Amino acid sequence: MATDLFEDNAAKPRRAAWHQRLVDAETGLRFGIRADSTLFVYFFCSMTVLLASGVMGLTPLEWAILILSLGFALSAELLHQILKQLSAQLDSRFAEIFLLGTASVVVAHLTAAIVSGILLWRRFSMLWNS
Repeated sequence: MATDLFEDNAAKPRRAAWHQRLVDAETGLRFGIRADSTLFVYFFCSMTVLLASGVMGLTPLEWAILILSLGFALSAELLHQILKQLSAQLDSRFAEIFLLGTASVVVAHLTAAIVSGILLWRRFSMLWNS
């Protein structure tokens, strides 16, 4: 497991594989938020969009599209964190890879923002016109 590299397992009880995977995922998210403020800002913006969507009363299909786009952007941001960690540990050969990762994150965030805007714009316009 991923945490096996960083922790001594002698004192830890054995967990089921699925449970250990959830623990590793939570630890990775916590590490990502602490490592870079960008992920914290992304979570804040995502929560704002999700709260506004809840108030606007999106349909189930709109919710699915919104959550998929936000999840896609979060995945890209976490992969960018991996590239950042690798480029910090390795030499400058990975500078171009890091730049490509940064570009992919920007595209993912723009896609999520556009999808959110499309889904919420109709609802906002319905509120203002009524």
